[in-house]
Amino acid sequence: MHRSEAVKAFLRHKPGRVHLEYLPAYSPTLNPVELVWSHLKRSLKNLVFTDLNQLQHAVLKQINQLHRRPDLIRFFFRKKEIGFITT
Repeated sequence: MHRSEAVKAFLRHKPGRVHLEYLPAYSPTLNPVELVWSHLKRSLKNLVFTDLNQLQHAVLKQINQLHRRPDLIRFFFRKKEIGFITT
């Protein structure tokens, strides 16, 4: 997303106001959202889906469960291994 022409154009119109930080493709110690996706994938492992609708339903169900657990999301950002500034 950050490499798209739309983002590049936006950044050209906002010089100095937005700073992009380029991260490796998978960097859980730099990007806490990787821990969220890992949690989501673990919750779906060993499940069998016969069609895309079943998979979509299962993923949305897990995302909704995460939505109801802000404490868990905060935990991902506050892990000592995470090099992320939080308040």
